[in-house]
Amino acid sequence: MVTRITGRLLVTLSVLLAAGGLAGGDVPSGVPGCGDLPEGAGAGDVLTPYPGMSGSRFLRGATLDLAGADPATLDARLRAMRDRYRIDTVSLYRVDAPDPLFAALGRLGMTAVLRLEEYDPDSFAFTGADVDRLLARYAGLLARAAAPVNRERVAYLAVNMPLDDPRVQARLGGANSPLSIERQAAYASAVVAGLRRSAPGLPIYLGVFYGWDGGFRPPSYLPAGADGYFLTSYSYPGQRAPGRHDDDAALIDADRRRAVMRRFLDQYGDAPVVVEYGVQTADRHGDRWPAQTAGLVADRAAKQRALVATTRFYCAGYPSVRGTMYFGFNIVKTEGEPPAAVDFALS
Repeated sequence: MVTRITGRLLVTLSVLLAAGGLAGGDVPSGVPGCGDLPEGAGAGDVLTPYPGMSGSRFLRGATLDLAGADPATLDARLRAMRDRYRIDTVSLYRVDAPDPLFAALGRLGMTAVLRLEEYDPDSFAFTGADVDRLLARYAGLLARAAAPVNRERVAYLAVNMPLDDPRVQARLGGANSPLSIERQAAYASAVVAGLRRSAPGLPIYLGVFYGWDGGFRPPSYLPAGADGYFLTSYSYPGQRAPGRHDDDAALIDADRRRAVMRRFLDQYGDAPVVVEYGVQTADRHGDRWPAQTAGLVADRAAKQRALVATTRFYCAGYPSVRGTMYFGFNIVKTEGEPPAAVDFALS
């Protein structure tokens, strides 16, 4: 097992991975920044992508649904995420009471990603008016987050770029139309500039998404000057859902992940990026093949291995990947047609 890798070898490893030269199961652990993530991890009873990674420089994130988390239970929930699941950063779609949240994060030494996700699907078209509406919608939260007492509790602001909404696509002539590409680039620059004014000192990350089937061709948002990016990249099964006896490359769909990272690196070079993904299980659906197959593996044991293998793949293989954001810690969604519950949750 490789226990120490020089900077030059790490760069070489990244190039090999991006070119498809190493399988996901061949990525070594022990690279600086990966903490003490053990080989073969995932055999315990806790579903987590981050076993043994306390103190690592790698951002260890998971999306948290705060519904029903009153101040009396918030500390306990966050403490369990930190101590049992080794999660140091929570990603939040909605924050109704920011001050108790920031106080709890401060007590526990954790940080939050504040997702600026909401938009009007009936009018959104990547315009200046959409920027103004987003800044107005989140003005109160941004003011509290940018306050000196809270600033260090915010890992970054995550700006949604809703390319995958067919209503938005139709309004622009398609996701890859010249108008869409032009508007996306202008929106990215305007929203970053607006957030710099509204929330000075907070890092801004823009969402990058190449489509569930890789069919989107967004422009590079580099000219906007964001501090980093969050990249959505899910695995997909072949003819069957991979199981506990498959290798890591099959469990995490390593070829697809390399292809997505290759596109990102071509557009953004070594810019900081956090990769977002989720894992669900086929056995929850019984004999039916679910309509939503993103992140699908056979069962809990396969999910346990896939979580750790995904962390190892990005942490050891791509120096610009600052961390991963798992979707989602306590989230079971109804998706697909026909609709069915999708068990992304770790808890």
